[in-house]
Amino acid sequence: MTSVRERHARLLADSRSAEPRARLAQAVSRAEFLLRLSRTVSAIQNPERALLALVDLLLEDVVDVAQVFVRTGTHQLVCSGVQGQTPVTETRLLADGSPDGVDEAIRSGVPQDVVLSQAGRTRRRTLSSLLQGEEIVEAVDALGTDQLTVLPLTARGRTFGLLVLGRGKGYGFSGSHAFLGDLADRVAVGLDATLVVAESRYVAGVLRRSLAPAEIRQVPGLQIASFYRVAHQSEAVGGDFIDVHGPDDDLVVVCGDVAGKGVEAAVHAKRIRNAIRTAAHVDRDPGWSLGLVNRVLVSETHGDAGGLATAVLARMRPAASMSHPDAGPDAGDREPPGSVHVTLASAGHPPALIVRSDGTVEEAPARGLLLALMAETDYTTVTTTLRPRDTLLLYTDGVTEARGLDDLFGEERLHEALSRLGGLSAPAVVEAVAVAVSEHLGDRAHDDIAMLAIHVLPEPT
Repeated sequence: MTSVRERHARLLADSRSAEPRARLAQAVSRAEFLLRLSRTVSAIQNPERALLALVDLLLEDVVDVAQVFVRTGTHQLVCSGVQGQTPVTETRLLADGSPDGVDEAIRSGVPQDVVLSQAGRTRRRTLSSLLQGEEIVEAVDALGTDQLTVLPLTARGRTFGLLVLGRGKGYGFSGSHAFLGDLADRVAVGLDATLVVAESRYVAGVLRRSLAPAEIRQVPGLQIASFYRVAHQSEAVGGDFIDVHGPDDDLVVVCGDVAGKGVEAAVHAKRIRNAIRTAAHVDRDPGWSLGLVNRVLVSETHGDAGGLATAVLARMRPAASMSHPDAGPDAGDREPPGSVHVTLASAGHPPALIVRSDGTVEEAPARGLLLALMAETDYTTVTTTLRPRDTLLLYTDGVTEARGLDDLFGEERLHEALSRLGGLSAPAVVEAVAVAVSEHLGDRAHDDIAMLAIHVLPEPT
């Protein structure tokens, strides 16, 4: 079995005075190692594991000491290894600082050899300026290393890291600087690609989390359930959106659908959700809120058809705290205890449905133009009352337009399914409709689908 020292000598020995056959053999060994190095670093898309694999490979075939620094975003990744010990990785904030020699080498971007004194404070000070961590400083000092070579990692015109290499006492890097330069270039290109992929995944993850539907909170006296299914499962987000916000006694619920699919539609949906929340702080009337949001969207989209959206907005308040606008001043007293008054406005959205406790299904006749179509658009409101065990269902057209083998799911099937769900809980209503739509779809492609059910709980006896 080839010893570690022999493997190091095969790649790093100064062969300038050797016979041509020996130089050729070394050139072949170096080329094979660089190819293996490139494949190893490029194949691993996790930065920490890539650094660990890199240091393992360097210690196995090239050097006795290896430490790699990589800076990405607000963090610095460090992996250190000494022959005979297990390499260690560490993630630190850039704000925590780095050894002075590391900072200077990354700023200069110029390779350098650092000769170490044999003992004393100067040796320890030099090691501490180039190596991060007291443990590796101790290990390199004990190894008796005479020289460190410092190789900046540069890709796409920027120096983003540093490779510090060393050998055991009595061994240096004479005659191998060209090879080490190639090695640093291969490492830099591979790690840069790994960091780009990792950063893209991180950004995508943050974006998905910020765009994903918020968790629906529960409200005393009500039971709220939702269902959300995107058209493109690989993107995990879509253009349908639902939201519930406001105080418990003056709740605002919204369900909407943005033109398009995927991340772009989800970004637009997030903007609309935020705009509706902002408008509700000024005036909680659904018609007024939709009108304001519409004007904002028209001013931002400049007639772009991709910015069109539909939405239905409902304001829900306990009947005991108000009177029906179309009835006398004592109308609220005649409602069953626990009833909820609902004021709705719609912008081109499928009609909200009320499922009464006896299975009767009613449409809320709110109508209005799509959002972002015309600036001067008024949205009228309609009112209704939910009594205990009634359910309000808001949904997107992904439900009714779900395409089966021969036809769409349609409003008739939806009404028929809901008529059998009178008095059931909000989760039961949402699940029953979702199952019916899924069975109709089979494995065919579909649009984004969203549902929001609000069930009025009977007052405890």
